[in-house]
Amino acid sequence: MAHPPEKRMELRSAYIGGLPLEAAADKTGVPYATARNWFRAAREEGDDWDKFRAASLIVAGGGIEQAMGRIIAAGLMRCEALLERVALLEDPNEAVKAMAILGDTVSKLRAAGKSMMPEADKLGVAMDVIKRLIAYLRENHPQQADAFAELLPVFGDELARAYG
Repeated sequence: MAHPPEKRMELRSAYIGGLPLEAAADKTGVPYATARNWFRAAREEGDDWDKFRAASLIVAGGGIEQAMGRIIAAGLMRCEALLERVALLEDPNEAVKAMAILGDTVSKLRAAGKSMMPEADKLGVAMDVIKRLIAYLRENHPQQADAFAELLPVFGDELARAYG
């Protein structure tokens, strides 16, 4: 079935507006396979919907942090949809394909986060180090763990003043 050009623009707008491609296809009443083909064809013709989406998210307000939040939320919605799909699949080959797509989505989310918000990635590493240090102290030096726990909020206040 041929779709009018307006339908493609409607799909493009829904996707650029922040919906995952699957949700944009559902919203506009276009089969997902058609949506994927249009998405791919547009990119090959120089109309990269992902670039417009990223730019519109930043311009829409809130800067890069809110844009990343929306991107991550959309990615998590995609992951949730894929997990629901895997649960319904009976064919093991289809389940493996769906899990591969899920893994790819998670990898892309992590890469986007690292490239667009390196401070958040550094903060994640720092938090992991602090958690591991606390666990180490509790297990090996419980008497120092209490003192460390008392100093941690003061240290956090210092960091807030330095980077806030």
